[in-house]
Amino acid sequence: MKEILLIIRKELTELLRDKKTVINSIILPTLLTPLLIIGITKVSQFINEKDSQKALKIGLVNAPDDFQQLLAQDTLNKVTTYEKEMDFKSLINEETLGTALVFPKDWDNQMSALATSDIKIYRNGARRSINDRVSSLIRAYGENLKNTRVAQLQIPLEKLTPFTPSYVEVGEKKEAIGKQIGGFIPYIFILTLWGGCLLACIDLVTGEKERKTIETTLSLPISKFKVLMGKAVVASLLGFFPAVFNIIGLVVGLQLISDVPPAILEFINELLSFQSVSMILLLLFPFALFLAGLLIAIIASATTFKEAQSKATPVIMLIIIPLVMALLPGVELTWATVFVPVLNIGLGIKEIAAGTIDIAQYAVILLSLILFAVGAIYFSYKKFSDENAILK
Repeated sequence: MKEILLIIRKELTELLRDKKTVINSIILPTLLTPLLIIGITKVSQFINEKDSQKALKIGLVNAPDDFQQLLAQDTLNKVTTYEKEMDFKSLINEETLGTALVFPKDWDNQMSALATSDIKIYRNGARRSINDRVSSLIRAYGENLKNTRVAQLQIPLEKLTPFTPSYVEVGEKKEAIGKQIGGFIPYIFILTLWGGCLLACIDLVTGEKERKTIETTLSLPISKFKVLMGKAVVASLLGFFPAVFNIIGLVVGLQLISDVPPAILEFINELLSFQSVSMILLLLFPFALFLAGLLIAIIASATTFKEAQSKATPVIMLIIIPLVMALLPGVELTWATVFVPVLNIGLGIKEIAAGTIDIAQYAVILLSLILFAVGAIYFSYKKFSDENAILK
């Protein structure tokens, strides 16, 4: 154990002397999350405000007077009237129009007869802001017509409402929010963890080859297994601590945004309780050790930074795909998914965020991650012991 601690101290000292390592592993993870949160929020607000102030170009065919009067109430509505239905698809794609509404020729007669009619609406589904504004106009016009009919028929408005649903929420608010957004939390932690482990592993193995110091390290009166363990622990720490700093950045970022919904803030505060944070970090550390062992095994024979990076980069797909699966509806933490690496972490953190984690399943996830970490360390030791690979 003493020899492993000696290797850990040596490798940490060398890594932390490098300003790039300090910036990439400590400063950026702490600052990146709040900057992203603030940036995305401000950009979204700016885009929404800009879109709401744009002129809405509307094409009308057979539009009734009352609908045109409704459009005229907003000066941002730019109306073009057509005598017949045109090639509105091309006009919308060319951005000559934002949308087009085609009313039946006998619209007034149908409304007088209290009939139900159709309005054909041409739109581009990708232009969400335009479509939302048009939908609001249609809803407002429909409410006006309904109120007119109610007054005409002299029917009390409450008689048109046969029942009012009264929902009794049996789940906690934390559970509802956690199920919705909890799946995105592993992205922040695991991808940051991956980046830290990758850089550290390449520097600790391939970097030593390029600096011609790997022979000196292996010539120490310490077994290769202990040298490997020291390097793997340091690499896992360089991945684990950025994930911790990400939590700090998440808290700071949310505190700097003034219009975060109170329910979200309450959820984050509950998520950052000592129990929840401890359970999440307890899952991340063995996973960090698993990644470190796997990456060292993959890059053991690489002789340059570029070669090591090209060999290790495809592993990211083995991380991203299970994380995406954890976001899919219907994919839940069960006794079948607790053994699937990465997926079990994603689903486990989502359950922790929702406050519905089963302790037995959590224990199995933790145990499986420890076993995977042991397997990865053993695999990397076999590669690290091959002098033809490690010394070439």
